Amino acid sequence: MAKSKSSKSSAPAQAPPPPPPSWPVFKPPLPVVELYPELHPATSNIVLLSSFFPRSLCRDYVAFLKTLPLQTTPSRPKKGEAVRVNDRFQIDDPAFALRLWETTGLKEVVLENETIKDLWGGEPVGLNPNIRIYRYSKGQYFDCHYDDSNNLVLDSVPVKTTWTLLLYLTSSAEGCIGGETVFYPHDRKSAAEEIAVSLETGMLLLHKHGDDCLLKNQ
Repeated sequence: MAKSKSSKSSAPAQAPPPPPPSWPVFKPPLPVVELYPELHPATSNIVLLSSFFPRSLCRDYVAFLKTLPLQTTPSRPKKGEAVRVNDRFQIDDPAFALRLWETTGLKEVVLENETIKDLWGGEPVGLNPNIRIYRYSKGQYFDCHYDDSNNLVLDSVPVKTTWTLLLYLTSSAEGCIGGETVFYPHDRKSAAEEIAVSLETGMLLLHKHGDDCLLKNQ
């Protein structure tokens, strides 16, 4: 039967996004030590901050993250994407991003530390609210890829992301084997040129992304 001219088609209503998790409080209050950013000796595109989270808080977050609905990514990627086999949870949570930025000492280090304050490609205003949790079990990995920059609006102001922030909650101290984040400075996977950053519980790793992103795998 043909549609009458007066009939209209409509898309089904989209379900509202899920509410953000009730993230554990930052206890003890952060930072627990004075934060000293270190440029990686091989490149200024990587900045390391040891003891960003204390071990006790890392344990709290590891326990909490086990309660989240992590999903295993498919081993066959979409066209143009890197092969990734890990367990993942992702959510937009501006409030948690603001907590990480304003109540951990990160904002002060990024804005005021003489070693790194001119690295960011503009005036730092905060963190991307897109929060991602990655968990790697034995045999899982994230193959070589680049991190893209993103255009966002924060507090009604158009902004662009320039750096990725990674926070490691476990390391060999908790029995983890492998798991290094490996960078390649010349856009090719080469064992002779790799820059491997070993896991350190509670360490923050920041690396440049977008046009200046180094090829990396995890």
